[in-house]
Amino acid sequence: MYIPPFIRKKEARRFFAGVMLGTILGYLFFIFIHGQLHEKYAEENIKLNADLVELESKYEGLLNNEKEENEQSKDSTVEEISVHYSNAKRLQVDLLTQHQLTTLIKQQLESIPGKEIHVVASQTDLIVAAIENKRFVVEDFTYQLTVQKLIVGHTVSLQLMITIEK
Repeated sequence: MYIPPFIRKKEARRFFAGVMLGTILGYLFFIFIHGQLHEKYAEENIKLNADLVELESKYEGLLNNEKEENEQSKDSTVEEISVHYSNAKRLQVDLLTQHQLTTLIKQQLESIPGKEIHVVASQTDLIVAAIENKRFVVEDFTYQLTVQKLIVGHTVSLQLMITIEK
């Protein structure tokens, strides 16, 4: 087999041996650093997974507590306000005006949802006075509302009679 003339020299052999040794040492260094980083990231991943499991269990516990509290308080609080008009068809009040009146009434009574039913039931005179003493203006018409029926429960139901003022 033929050996090139520059490899026959001692300096060339040392050079190629140094290159091979440097390559092997560099590769071993790379493998070492890669292993260290991989180990560090694996430990961090395990720690984060443990934290995630812990936080999920806390979250589930808080949700269960909230559901229990909601079930207990749901039995005794007002959830919504329902408004119905007894003479809207007779006065030919359109649905848009009825919707705007309902929105104004719900804004007037916005503090009621979430309160205890017995508290709202004891303040029915205040609710009736708040609705009957206010003039509602919608599209250049002034409406006076009279409470015909007020039912207090999980839903506060109002049956109102509309009077148009000029």
